[in-house]
Amino acid sequence: MRKKLNITPEFVKSVSYTDFVGLLNQWNVLPGSFVTLSKWIQFSGLNKKSHILEAACTTGFTSRELARMTDCSGIGFDISKASVEMANYNKKIYAPKIKINYLCQNGYKFESKGKFSHIIFGAALRFFSDPERMLKKSLTLLEDEGKILSTEFYTIKPIPKILIKRAQKVFNITPTEVPYKEVMKIYKGLEIIYEDRNILIRETPEELAHYCTSTIDRACKILKINNKSIYKAMYDRLYQIKEMSNLLRPYQNYNVLVSRYRKSVYPNRYVELF
Repeated sequence: MRKKLNITPEFVKSVSYTDFVGLLNQWNVLPGSFVTLSKWIQFSGLNKKSHILEAACTTGFTSRELARMTDCSGIGFDISKASVEMANYNKKIYAPKIKINYLCQNGYKFESKGKFSHIIFGAALRFFSDPERMLKKSLTLLEDEGKILSTEFYTIKPIPKILIKRAQKVFNITPTEVPYKEVMKIYKGLEIIYEDRNILIRETPEELAHYCTSTIDRACKILKINNKSIYKAMYDRLYQIKEMSNLLRPYQNYNVLVSRYRKSVYPNRYVELF
C-alpha cells in the first residue's frame, strides 16, 4: 500500500502534523462529527445525484461518510501523500461501494473538467496559507447555485499567548484568534442559507485515552508495529494533539455553515444578516 517506512520514535516525533495524521490513519474529524454531516445533508440538499469535492480531505472521513449516507459521488484531495493513501485504505476497508476518488493534489492548483454541486472544507479552510484565495478558487469549480459546506472556529474570549505558542508547535499553524464577525468576513459574497453556532465542551481524560488507544492500536496493526517505544511515541503525540485541542475549547465556539454561490448575486449581498 505504501513505501516501507523506517518508523522510529524519533521519526514519529519529527514528521509533519499532516503526515502524522496519515501515518496513524487518524480520522481527522470536523467539529460536530456525524451531527454536522447530518445537518449538511438536510440543509444543503445533498443526495445521490450530488457530485462533491472535499478539499484537504486528510484520511477521508467527511467525504467517505457523506457518500455512505447519501450515495453521492465525488473527489477528495489532500497535499499529504500519506493521508491520501490512508483515505484510499479507509475507502477499501470501511466503504468499498462509495464513488469517491482520493487524489494527492495542491488545492491552489487543483483543476477539474466538470463542476461540483458541493465543495466541502469542514474546518480546513484556515489551514490554507491564503484562505480567501482558496475559497475564491473553489467557486470556479462550483456549479451555479452550488453549496460550500464548512465549519469555522471563532473565539469567544482571548486565547492566552502561552496556549497560542503551544498550539503552533503542535499543529504547525496558529489557531483561530479572531471573533465571529471577523471569521465570517470571508463569506461576504455568498448567501448563508443555513447556520448554527455551537459550544465546544472539553473531553474527559478517559475519553481522550479511549480515542488515542483505539487509534494507535489500529495504526500499529496496519503498520505491523509491536515495538513499545514506537507505540508510546505515537500515543504521546496523538494525546498531545487531542489535549491541545481540548485546552483551546473554552476559548472557542464553532458554527456549521451551508453557503450558496449564485452567479446572479455574487459577490453582492441583498439579504440582511440577523
